[in-house]
Amino acid sequence: MLKKFYVYIPIFFSMLFWGMSFIWTKDLLNYGFTPIIIITLRVLISSVLLFVIFKTAGKLDKIDKKDYKLFLLLSFFEPFLYFFGENWGLQYLDPSIGSIIISTIPVFVPFGLYFFHKEALRWQIIIGVFLTIIGLMIISISPSATFSVSGKGIGLMFLAVFSAVSYSVVLYKVIKKYEPITITTTQNIIGSIYYLPFFFVFEYKTLKTLEFNFETLYPLFALAILCSSVAFICYSYSAKRLTIQKTSVFTNAVPIITILFAVFLGKEFLTMNKVLGIVVVLLGVFLSQINFKKKTNTRIYES
Repeated sequence: MLKKFYVYIPIFFSMLFWGMSFIWTKDLLNYGFTPIIIITLRVLISSVLLFVIFKTAGKLDKIDKKDYKLFLLLSFFEPFLYFFGENWGLQYLDPSIGSIIISTIPVFVPFGLYFFHKEALRWQIIIGVFLTIIGLMIISISPSATFSVSGKGIGLMFLAVFSAVSYSVVLYKVIKKYEPITITTTQNIIGSIYYLPFFFVFEYKTLKTLEFNFETLYPLFALAILCSSVAFICYSYSAKRLTIQKTSVFTNAVPIITILFAVFLGKEFLTMNKVLGIVVVLLGVFLSQINFKKKTNTRIYES
């Protein structure tokens, strides 16, 4: 029993770091960092770190040439397209609202698995999606009954959600053959290659104008090391022992962590409609994850 309890410790740290990631990203945006600069440096630092550590330790699997097309597609959806949607979306949204939209990923992933891999689609997933939409509408409405959240920001965040769902569809095939450490390291390396042309064409001059000090380096390295490296390793460790379906339920705690830290740091205020909306969204997400049948199927999900 005690041994099983230890399995939950790594997933706790994953949720903690991913919850903080929205605040750290927002901080960098406020310091003048652009989304392309943030995601390029974040993924580049993470890929170098992971490759050096796990290549030295001999933990990386050898990838078959025929599977590189899957890794190219995998990396296109995440980190490439996913972080474009998330980082640009945070330019228009509070970190808490952004994290809530991202927390709907476990709701939509089963739809992708159903259409592409014929995984069973349960009725509670449909209800979960419906509740999620209602919750997001409640959060988006200000006390004066007008929409106070940027439609562009919500659209970009759902681009990230779509990317994560597509990532899961491809991951369904890849994870059967390769270890999570190999998948993460490879997709970050390929993701860096995707980002670099955009970085040098559009943002290299901007990079020279930015100040690199503790206030900017801390959130940048926190994103790269804690969120893109440590958090995923912890998540994979727990997922391998608890099953991916059970572990994915914990991602519903990400928006709660984001909001609590944002309020604690004085970056946001907790309003009644935000609290009510959060409850409804989380109710929908949790409902979509409950399996009322004794037999369970493994789901593929990565945050």
